[in-house]
Amino acid sequence: MTFGKILLLNTNRMRPRISPIGLDYVASALTAAGAELKFFDLALEAGGWQARLKKSLDQFSPDLIGITLRNIDDCYFLSGQSFLGPIQWLTRWLKKNSPAKIVLGGVGFSIAPGALLEYLGGDYGVWGDGEQAASELLRVIAKGRAPSPKEIPGLVIPGAKDFTRAEINPDRFFRSRKLSDQSRYFRMGGQIGIETKRGCDGRCIYCADPLAKGGKIRRRSPEAVADEIEELLSLGAWAFHICDSEFNRPYQHAASALKEIARRGLKNKIALYGYFSPRPFDQELAKLYLEAGGKGICFGADSGSERVLQTLRRDHSPEDLERAAGACRKAGIKVMYDLLIGAPGETRKTIAETIRLMKKLKPDRVGLSYGLRVYAHTELHRMIEDQGGAPAGLYARGTTINNPELIFPIFYLAPEIKKDGLEYLHNLIGKDPRFFLPARTPHQQNYNYSGNLFLEKLIKKGARGAFWKILMDPKSAIDL
Repeated sequence: MTFGKILLLNTNRMRPRISPIGLDYVASALTAAGAELKFFDLALEAGGWQARLKKSLDQFSPDLIGITLRNIDDCYFLSGQSFLGPIQWLTRWLKKNSPAKIVLGGVGFSIAPGALLEYLGGDYGVWGDGEQAASELLRVIAKGRAPSPKEIPGLVIPGAKDFTRAEINPDRFFRSRKLSDQSRYFRMGGQIGIETKRGCDGRCIYCADPLAKGGKIRRRSPEAVADEIEELLSLGAWAFHICDSEFNRPYQHAASALKEIARRGLKNKIALYGYFSPRPFDQELAKLYLEAGGKGICFGADSGSERVLQTLRRDHSPEDLERAAGACRKAGIKVMYDLLIGAPGETRKTIAETIRLMKKLKPDRVGLSYGLRVYAHTELHRMIEDQGGAPAGLYARGTTINNPELIFPIFYLAPEIKKDGLEYLHNLIGKDPRFFLPARTPHQQNYNYSGNLFLEKLIKKGARGAFWKILMDPKSAIDL
């Protein structure tokens, strides 16, 4: 017997399409707990979806409607596109068309749960891991009771100031990836996400991951990770992106997961891509990654300037970047370095230092993000407030007015490069095709995947893998 009915809604309509990994996990936990569940995926819906959603609401009559937010904006300085308006409209529409309570969740929501719940107009929210919280909330709602944050870890209610983030053991709940149409997502998006752990214990001054996912790392067992890959293989996907903040932190956990994947003989059946930290990384981990089907690594390099790296509180050095590139080159693994241009203390000199190092190391690709998205409660935000809130050059794009917890995109750009930093950067790079440049128009070298029609065209032709790898070499990304 079921204990309640819940309709889950995926609101992420970014293109190329990305399957909702968190919603898959929550759905499998709800189903295992005995909930009656229905799924409506806006990412795969065409025009006229409102009528279809209204029909689903009328026929199913849910007790609770769950809405996931993967992203609240595109985190891109040159566009500054917010995704909140359509979700606010959807919440209002749902309240007009259903008596069901609405709960908001997802990694995007967890960046600023209090402000987002108020702005979007949900009845409840879940800050952090949603598997347990969603099940417990549905039980309470189905019984006609008012839920309390004290009885449901992670629950956020309007107006409340005291709530806690839900952080669970990821292996505590049954997991399946059969909620979403993984085969269709793979055809439309070229890759499927997996996670080997949750949380990040890094100290980077700008990063929202510890806010959204927690600062305590919760590991999944290597067996559970390999099981999920095998399930997704059976559903038609073979190119996977490891969604961990940084896969190789901690080192031994990453090594154990790779050994288990290799032990099951998956090397020639899959293609792995992921985010890594330049440290800890060595030849042994590169070898393990290759033996598990690893094809490419995106390292969070941030800068080639020792001074800027220290300001950002990264624990790697330019020498670590050189060692990582050498280890990958020896193993035959494609490498991309992700850079953040415009951090506190950035100057023309530090930019030149960074680009010079990239050209020396010769990674396969270099992605450049221009300007740092500022999130509330990060060290970067506190640094800005300590300097008086908004001195010249700090809030280079966006506003703090009517922007609670900075839920609308706002960016930091070092004052010294505010005037012509982008032009200077382009001049340093020249026509080097390895660099993905900040640009307003989507094209092969533009480092903004959202709405990149060139990228979508390649995927439609059969390209698979990490987006940077597809753009780097479309022909080699078409086959495993």
